[in-house]
Amino acid sequence: MKTVKRRANAVLAAAAGFFVLALALKYNYPGSRMVTGLLTITEASLAGGVADWFAVTALFRRPLGFPYHTALIPRNRERVISALSRAVEQDFLSKQAIKARLNQVNLLDKIIAYSQSTAMRPIVKEGIEKAITELAETLDPTAIAKLGERVFKLLLKRQSLVPYVTAGISWTLQQGKDREIYGAIVDKLTVLVRQPETRDIIYQYLEQITEKTANRNWLSGLLTGFLEITDGINLTDAADALHQELIKAVDELTDEQHPVCLWFQEELGKVVVRLETPEWKRAIDNWKDELLNRIELAEPLSVLAEAVLTACAQPTVYRDYVVDWLTAQAASYWQQFKDNEALKNQAEDYLKRLILKVVDQEHALIGKIASRALNKLSDEELNQFIEDKAGEDLDWIRINGVIIGGLVGVGMAIFRLF
Repeated sequence: MKTVKRRANAVLAAAAGFFVLALALKYNYPGSRMVTGLLTITEASLAGGVADWFAVTALFRRPLGFPYHTALIPRNRERVISALSRAVEQDFLSKQAIKARLNQVNLLDKIIAYSQSTAMRPIVKEGIEKAITELAETLDPTAIAKLGERVFKLLLKRQSLVPYVTAGISWTLQQGKDREIYGAIVDKLTVLVRQPETRDIIYQYLEQITEKTANRNWLSGLLTGFLEITDGINLTDAADALHQELIKAVDELTDEQHPVCLWFQEELGKVVVRLETPEWKRAIDNWKDELLNRIELAEPLSVLAEAVLTACAQPTVYRDYVVDWLTAQAASYWQQFKDNEALKNQAEDYLKRLILKVVDQEHALIGKIASRALNKLSDEELNQFIEDKAGEDLDWIRINGVIIGGLVGVGMAIFRLF
């Protein structure tokens, strides 16, 4: 029970006590004018206190079980809730009141002040970790892979490769990397030509030539057959000889003064110039688009996505690293934002415009929310809610009733005495 309510009850009890005392004095001193005046005062004070107690109590309950025009708030529940909702919507939180208050405050300053007074980093880190875990458990690797493939191909198709190819070749020439590239190509070619399979391919090629020559006409076939019988054509020796000549020719390519090496360097420089022509640009971009249409990235991306999601769905060093990195990035961006006055002003303006737009469009929700919240209260809870908001004033009405009644009694006593 609140202090004022206890005080109101004490005042009413005191008025009743004084009234009983006055009755006792009246009984013992029936002819005393002073006792009669005291009885008049206490009687009026008690009557005023009881009347106001009855009136205040009748708002919420039935005092002493009296049914007539009592328990006014529960009986008029719908009208009371409707009036309270309208008061909240149209008076306490009207559009004008919200806009006026919004213009008086700097929202971002309050947000920044709150972030500085509170240990935000653990909160942000916990939120990021929770979000990553939920996403890892919810997302489908296959869907991510398909989306990633579409986005990757779309970005590459919109982006021309020519500037990157030009920059790469120019850097290669400036850094003298063209010789390294040429050397790597020659080394790879050397490994290939020295393989036994290369000699077999040469032999098969000679066989095909021999067959085509023999099948050209009857004379070519007769001559070819005669040469094979007399060992005039030995495909094995020819393949070995050609293989050795090929190895020798590739070995000679390692010489930096070799015509092929010089041609490679010269042609690489010409490519940079040719890349500026529309024909080459179109050819490279067409090749890029055709390559993107042929390759399938969904399967490898799905495997990669599944591995990443599995690592992020449970406590691992990988997830901890991602969480720490994202937390650090968030802190860095937040600090940059706080240091940028122009950006803060823009954000403040945007935030207020957004809130004002919501207020203009959805202001009626305030009354609906208030009405819905009040309707959830029982009659007793509704009474308690109103008493909590205006209880002290109502209890002061009871105290004032005792005091005013007493003052009226004083006036009546004086009137009787004189």
